[in-house]
Amino acid sequence: MADWVLKTTDEEIDAALERAKNEPELPRALSAEYDSRLDLVVLHIDDGHRLVIPREEMQGLENATEAQLSEIEIHAGVDIAWPQLDVDHYLPYLLEGKYATERWKQERKRHKVAA
Repeated sequence: MADWVLKTTDEEIDAALERAKNEPELPRALSAEYDSRLDLVVLHIDDGHRLVIPREEMQGLENATEAQLSEIEIHAGVDIAWPQLDVDHYLPYLLEGKYATERWKQERKRHKVAA
C-alpha cells in the first residue's frame, strides 16, 4: 500500500493555532496518551470527556513505533502532534470522527481487498 502523506504548511498550522486562540468555545485537549496495551490514543478534553481512538484509524500513525506514539504534544489545546513522525491532527476534526483523508481511507480499503 502506498503511504499517503498529507502535508500542512507552517502557515496553515500557524493560522489554525491563531484561530484556536480567538475561539474560546472550542473544546481543548488537556492531555494525551498512547495506551500500548489496547493500541489506543486517548485525549482528555477540558469538558471532562475522553476521546478514545484506535491508533490504526489515524492517518500517519499506522506504522509508528510505541516510542514514537508515546511522544505526543498539544499546541493551543487543538493541535495534537507526534513530533517524531511529523504528524498533526486537529482536535475539532477528531471530535467529528475525521481521523484521515478520504483518499487515505479508500487506499486502505483497496489494499485490504487485494490482500
